[in-house]
Amino acid sequence: MTPHADILTCLISGATENLRQCRLISESAEEEEFQIACKEWIFGIPRGSLAYYTHTQENIMIFREDICRMYTRGEFVLAPTFKTYIDTMEFVQRAGITDRKDNDESPRRPLTALISPARRYRYVFIPFTDAARALQQEFKMQPQTDEDLNGGWLPRPRRLLREGSDAYPVVESHAHPFSVATLAETVFRLRPSTEITAQWLVCSDRIVDLWRCEKYPPPQWFVDAPKFGEDDTDLSTTEASGYDPLLSESKCEPELVRPKRETDAAARTTDPRTKVTNWCGKVDLKAKPVEEELHRSPVKLRRSTRIAARAGPYASSSPERCASPPPEEWVPPSPPRRAPWPSARGRDPIRYPPAWEKRNGRFPTSNFSSNDWAYFQYGVALAARTSG
Repeated sequence: MTPHADILTCLISGATENLRQCRLISESAEEEEFQIACKEWIFGIPRGSLAYYTHTQENIMIFREDICRMYTRGEFVLAPTFKTYIDTMEFVQRAGITDRKDNDESPRRPLTALISPARRYRYVFIPFTDAARALQQEFKMQPQTDEDLNGGWLPRPRRLLREGSDAYPVVESHAHPFSVATLAETVFRLRPSTEITAQWLVCSDRIVDLWRCEKYPPPQWFVDAPKFGEDDTDLSTTEASGYDPLLSESKCEPELVRPKRETDAAARTTDPRTKVTNWCGKVDLKAKPVEEELHRSPVKLRRSTRIAARAGPYASSSPERCASPPPEEWVPPSPPRRAPWPSARGRDPIRYPPAWEKRNGRFPTSNFSSNDWAYFQYGVALAARTSG
């Protein structure tokens, strides 16, 4: 997924040109299937969709090219602030992934529902090299707030923060704490830590432990569920010949830079566009397309009395109003689900979270409105009044 245009800027310098993007979590062939299922369960995403998640903006950091290379080399790290850590751990407790019965197949809240009203997450910038420390001097990053520092207390174990913890600035990003903590925990292990930086190491480590230690293992029905995209079909010969991946490449999209460095040859081999190009080269363009007979089952038309009443309120041709009984093949339309318009307080669940938001029960329910669904999935409010 290509990031939206409004986030195609360097997170540190603000540059809009010569950008590169870093994918925080990458697929690993060595990872066992159950470990992947644990991640997907905690992330609140469908079974088998981890590969799709790695291409979303929640898993991507965008920097100026030189800064991106410094980030992938571990010259500095971005770690969740203490407030971001607390919000993440509290969200997991009410996302519907804990204390579930084995036969409970109700939806979980996806990781996208954690986003703050500002639509960005806050991370502490911790440099390890002189070049990274120079970035802190060159670009005036915003300082940590008292909320970022959790009032001066380490979340767990609860004790006073080390003196000097407020010296590190903050960077805001669309990347999700699950992804950022994964790379941060790896870099922290490779770089020498101090008593101050170890405080953020502990927090990042605890986030990763949610799926690494199988603290909340997925139920068996989720592990055995059909994987996302399993029903995809191969393109026919005529469809393949009409698709040129080289023409579909976006010239303005930042180049992908992986945290794990690869040789140029290896990068070309693993590039999805290269794989598609090689596949197209093996297609016999002279082959005749396979003609398949489609067996379509007849579809019964459903008459909506609501739409008919709106079009002709005085008409009496609807089956319910006919004196004669309706024909046997007629199926009455399903009534539209009506949810009451939220109250003035309920229109803004961000400021006034609904009661179910703090519970870990079977949600959503049949009484959920569109406003409830938007907050359940993405943490946004459709009915909230906007200023201006």
